[in-house]
Amino acid sequence: MRAVFYASLAVVPWVAVTLMLRWLISVEGRSVGLVGVLSRCVTLPVLGAWILTTGDGWRRLMPRGRGGWLLLMGTFSIAINLLWFGAVNWTTATNVSMLIRFDVVFVVLIGSLLGLERIGLGQLALLPVMFVGLALLTEIGKFDWGGHMVGDLMTVVAAFGFSVNAFVIRHILLMMDEESVALYNHAISTLGFVALAVIGGDFARLAEVFEFASAWLPIVALGVLVAVSLPLYYVALRRMDVWKLRMFMLATPVLTAIVEWPLLGIELSMLQCLGGAIILAALALLIRMEWRLSAAAKDGPAASQATVEGRTASSEAVPAGCVSEPVQHQTKEKIE
Repeated sequence: MRAVFYASLAVVPWVAVTLMLRWLISVEGRSVGLVGVLSRCVTLPVLGAWILTTGDGWRRLMPRGRGGWLLLMGTFSIAINLLWFGAVNWTTATNVSMLIRFDVVFVVLIGSLLGLERIGLGQLALLPVMFVGLALLTEIGKFDWGGHMVGDLMTVVAAFGFSVNAFVIRHILLMMDEESVALYNHAISTLGFVALAVIGGDFARLAEVFEFASAWLPIVALGVLVAVSLPLYYVALRRMDVWKLRMFMLATPVLTAIVEWPLLGIELSMLQCLGGAIILAALALLIRMEWRLSAAAKDGPAASQATVEGRTASSEAVPAGCVSEPVQHQTKEKIE
C-alpha cells in the first residue's frame, strides 16, 4: 500500500501546478514559452542544490549507462510540450483536456501488448467508468469534432508520447534516483520552451515580468512546485505500474475543479459534480483492490511458512526411514 500512498501524494502538487499554470496563462495572460523558461530557471537550481547537498552529491547525476535513454526521455518531453501547448492554437481547450487523457489508454495497450504490466479484468473495467466521469467533468457536450483535426491529432500524439515516455522513465529509474532524472528531464525539455518563446517573440516582454513582484512571484512559486511534484511523481512511478499511476492522475482535474470553485468562482454544473464523484468512486475502488492484493501478498508468505513448519513438525514425529520417497518429494516441493 506504500505505492498507493506515494501515488496519492503525487497528485496533490500537480493540482497546485495546474492551478498556477491556469492563473499565469489564462488569467494573467503570460505566454506559455516564457512561463516555461522562467519557471525552469527556478526549478533547475532547486533540484540541483538538493542533489548536490544530499546523498552522493554530484555522483547522483552519473548516467550509469542510461545516457541514451536520458536523451530519448528529453526528446519525448520536448515533443510532448510543443504538441500539447501548441494544440491549443488549433483546437479548443475542451478537446485538449479530453484527448490528452488518452495517455491512460495508450499505457494500458503498450503495457499489455509488450507484456510489461499485468492488468486484472476488474481493474481494467474501472477505466471506461473513469472516462465517463472525465467526460462529464470536462463537459463532453462542448467537445467539437469539426474543424479542429490538426489540433486534435497533435493532442492525441502528445498523449501517446506521455505514455511511451512513462515507460522510458521507468527504465531509467532502475539505475538513477528520482531527483536526478527530474533534473535531466527539465534541463533537456527547457529547449522546447525556449523554442516556443523565440517563435512567439516572448523574450521582448521580459521587462514586464520583472517590473512587479506580483508578476514574477507566481512564476517562482510554480518553479518550486514543479521541483517538488516531478520527483514525487517519479517516486510513485518507481513503485507502481504505469497504468495504475496514470489512473490515479485522473483525480487531478477533479481536485483542481474542487479548489477552483471557491477560489476563482468557477461554478460546477450537476453533471460535472456527478462526473467528479464517478472518478473519485472508481479511484476508491482501485485503492480497495490494491489493498486486498497487498493483504493477500502479505498473507501468502505467512501461510507458506505455516505449511513448512507444519510439515517439519510432522516429519520430526515420524521415526527415521518411515517416510516414503514420494512423500519426501512432495514435502520438498511444498518448501520450495
